[in-house]
Amino acid sequence: MEARGIGPKSGARELGDRDLPEGPPSDVTIRLARRDERDELAAVYASVTMDADLKLAVERDPDFFALYDMEHAPNEQHVVAFEREGRVAGVSALLGREAYVRGERIRTAYSTDTRFTSAIRGGRVLGPAIAGCFSEGAERLRAELMHMILFDGNKAAYKAFVARDPRFPNKPLCRPLRSFAITNVLLAHPRPIRKTPFTVTRGTPAEMEEVLAFLEADQRTRPFGDVLCEGRFARRLERWPGFSPESFYLARSARGTLVGCFAPWDAHPVKRYRVLEYRGSMKAVKLGYGLASKVLRSTPLPEPGELLRYVYATHLCVPSHDPRVLAALLDRAYADLRGGPHSFLMLYLEHDDPLRPALRGYLASGMNATFYSVCAPDSPWATYDFGTDAKPGTPGYVRPGFEIALA
Repeated sequence: MEARGIGPKSGARELGDRDLPEGPPSDVTIRLARRDERDELAAVYASVTMDADLKLAVERDPDFFALYDMEHAPNEQHVVAFEREGRVAGVSALLGREAYVRGERIRTAYSTDTRFTSAIRGGRVLGPAIAGCFSEGAERLRAELMHMILFDGNKAAYKAFVARDPRFPNKPLCRPLRSFAITNVLLAHPRPIRKTPFTVTRGTPAEMEEVLAFLEADQRTRPFGDVLCEGRFARRLERWPGFSPESFYLARSARGTLVGCFAPWDAHPVKRYRVLEYRGSMKAVKLGYGLASKVLRSTPLPEPGELLRYVYATHLCVPSHDPRVLAALLDRAYADLRGGPHSFLMLYLEHDDPLRPALRGYLASGMNATFYSVCAPDSPWATYDFGTDAKPGTPGYVRPGFEIALA
């Protein structure tokens, strides 16, 4: 692969350590986060709310690191704390892993969970955050390439990470590879299971070797695809709370061939969303859904102060992009989940995704986001063809390897 060899061996610190904005205020210390300050990190994380029509706080207590530990060894975690006046006032993380790019395995890192309290929020801090996490993190994690996801409405993050500034030509380059929507299927009204040529069953331990081979073959075709072999998939079954072979829904053809799968998973033990306020259009949604839930005997949306219960559609894999396969999986899982404690099933679907017709008849909404690759502007990766230019549904179309539960 032509773009190989531009990681730590040729200077991973070139990922943004030159010509960046001036450093943070002199009383702000940027350092590696410690395990013994997990409570402070979780408090900072929860205090920086998601402000939209539905205002949410994201909770990561009692162990801020638990979400990372499910998937990454400590030496694959680069978690940075921002300290002011002896208190943690910000956090940012890079998580290293092996990933596929054009079928070859490379070391990559995922930038995530950047949060600043009002005590240090501002451009003088965001610049060093980029320099620190992307430069030192790349070297420490031996990452050749990085990636990140930003919600499209997050203007501050876009300005800090993506927007180019001629004053800082060596700021890390964030290239948009694919736009998508985190799609929330409302587990509300009763639905019949549609006729399908596929048989859907729950997974068993005996089928997990087949499922692993199925997932691995698909991920190998994707840029930033997960390397699930060599124990990573087995560790997920062992470490993810409540996750097991029985979590999987498997779709098979009339000949018994595995053609699709996903595994609904509740991240509640390691990450929770607490509703703080309904605003604007969400006030009407809350009212309408409350009335409907009484008639349909479905789970109402939570009141302010309560947790928003949801499940992720993890390990979603339909290599044929046939919406009938996803429809069969979705119908069966929906029938099992509806009436339980959860309000939403969350899926990764792209705009104009060939799988999107599977959602016909469902009540669903989406949060638009963009998947970015991150590298030095003079790196070969800056112009590398990841194969993501093909439009959904056309020959050559691939989607990035993105596990929604780990976002």
